Amino acid sequence: MTYYHNSYKMTTQNRANRTAKDKQYLAKLGENIRKIRNQRGYSQEEFAEIAGFSRSYYTEVETGKRNISVLNLVKIAEALKADWSEILGSTNTK
Repeated sequence: MTYYHNSYKMTTQNRANRTAKDKQYLAKLGENIRKIRNQRGYSQEEFAEIAGFSRSYYTEVETGKRNISVLNLVKIAEALKADWSEILGSTNTK
């Protein structure tokens, strides 16, 4: 149980330390993923299950609240059958 508590604490601290630019990048990434998921016809719930995530975790990815790991990003790309360029899309935040 301590592990989860520390993990939650670390996540909360990381979110608090993000710059506005960091938040923009994560929001844009989530937007790109959501757009592709919708194009493929999946609900959040069914896609989270296909990709192997809890719905709450996946929702946080799409809303830009999660700084997703590369390995989890690979899982999403594979489940969507999408290219990296499609997932990353334009991250221009100007």
